[in-house]
This record gives sequence, C-alpha cells and structure tokens, in this order.
Amino acid sequence: MNHWKLDNIFECLRQAGAVALKFRCAAEVALKPDHTVVTIADREIEAMLAAKFNRPEAGCYMIGEESIAECSEAYLQEAFRNLCYVVDPIDGTAPYSTDVPLWGISIGLMENGVLTEGAIYLPGPDEALVSCRGTIWSAKRLQGNSPEVAPFEAVRTPLGQAGHISVGQFAAKHWDIRLPNQIFTWSSCVGSGYYLLKGLLLAYVLRSRLWDLAGVMPLVKAAGFEARFPDGAPFDFRIASGGQFALDAAGPHRWRLNNYLTIAPDREAIDYIRNHVTLIQA
Repeated sequence: MNHWKLDNIFECLRQAGAVALKFRCAAEVALKPDHTVVTIADREIEAMLAAKFNRPEAGCYMIGEESIAECSEAYLQEAFRNLCYVVDPIDGTAPYSTDVPLWGISIGLMENGVLTEGAIYLPGPDEALVSCRGTIWSAKRLQGNSPEVAPFEAVRTPLGQAGHISVGQFAAKHWDIRLPNQIFTWSSCVGSGYYLLKGLLLAYVLRSRLWDLAGVMPLVKAAGFEARFPDGAPFDFRIASGGQFALDAAGPHRWRLNNYLTIAPDREAIDYIRNHVTLIQA
C-alpha cells in the first residue's frame, strides 16, 4: 500500500481539479473516433497524472482514457501484472463541456490485475472520496487552503418509488426501462457514484469502460453496497481474469463491461431494478 497514500492522492485530485476548473468556461470540444467528446483539459490532466504514475522502470504503470490507444500490447500486459493506476482525467466530459457540475476526476489502483483502491473528486461540490484499506475518506473544500478531511459514512437510500436512479448512456439508448422512479442520464460515472454514496440516488445502472468505474467501484465495496450483473453475479474486482470486461484487442467494445451492472445499497434494490429492465437492442 506504499503507493496509495491519502495525502498524495488528495493532492493529485486537487491539482487535476484546478486544471479542469481553469479550462471549464473555455473548453473546446473535439470528437474522438468512438464519438465521445474530449477537451484540452482531459489531455492536460492525463499528461500531468502520467508524469506522476507512469514509471515502468519502477514497476508502476498507468492506463488512461485519452492515452490508452498509444499503449502497446506489451505495455498493457505488464500493467496488468504489476501496479497500475487507471485514470479518467474528466469523467463526464459532456457535462463538463456544457458547464453542468456533474463531472469529476477518477483514479483507481490495480495490483496484479485486481482493482484494490479508488478515488473520485467532483470540483463542483468540491469534495473528494478516497478508499484506503477498507475505509472511505472525504476531503471537502479541496481547492481551499485548509481541506476538511474525515472518515466518510455512505448514506443508504431506502427502496421506494421516491428513489432516483441514474443510468448510463448505453442504458438510455439500448434498454426499455419501466420504472415509476425518476431516471437520470448524467453521462458521468463519478457523478452518479458520488451521489449514490451520498444517499441522493437509489441506484446506478451502467455498462461503462474500465477507466470510467475504476475510481468508483472500490468505494462501492468499502461502503458495503451491492454491485451485480443481470444473472445475480457480483462484480469481480479481478479485472484481468474475472471475465466481466471485453479485453480482446480486436474486439469493437474493448475495455467495456460485457453486461450491465446495477449498484445499489442492497440486493433488494438491485432485484427491483433488474425486474424492470429489458434489453431492446444489442
């Protein structure tokens, strides 16, 4: 655990947030080959994090959304065998580029292909959540001179029609969801995970890529929340061998979950949502 120290992670998140805030009102948007958007802030933050984390000579690697296409297969294989930071410099680039404060920074830590720790930071509410050895820590006012750091206790939204549900873009475009609950499509795993753990969402349904959820999932585990697939199988933190991600280099959906995942405070809430979701397009 020497590579995952709270002070260091909070400082990385603070610096990344400062870069994002600097470009927020002048974010020029470009379209990537996968039809998602990218800004100069995404690239600058990822370069900054790479300078800290990408040290193959020391057995430390980094997988990032904006630079992964430049990684050789040999590099990726070593990353899954060693220590590897998985980063999304701005998770929720679409809301970021339209100045909707649901975006954030995500950092996950893999050790020998197993996702072990995670951190997310939303500069809008100016709060970061970081897992460390089974405990979640919060840092409020991270951009100020005196951040307030304290243990964080997740809030569990009770099951009911009043509970809001966040779904990803894939769900919004490919699923028939028949629920009386309010449905949000925020295009941000960090934002959805944050508000789920704060008790403002009942559940989050997603089919995201590795870097989207790498910061959130260790927090979900530390909070004692449930994360399950349609067949009831739990999320497997063994990313390299769990079989839950498309990892084939030739596949069209590489790095994405093979099936949708529902995260909620308990199994009852997951079953409630699962019974009202139908896939309408592959």
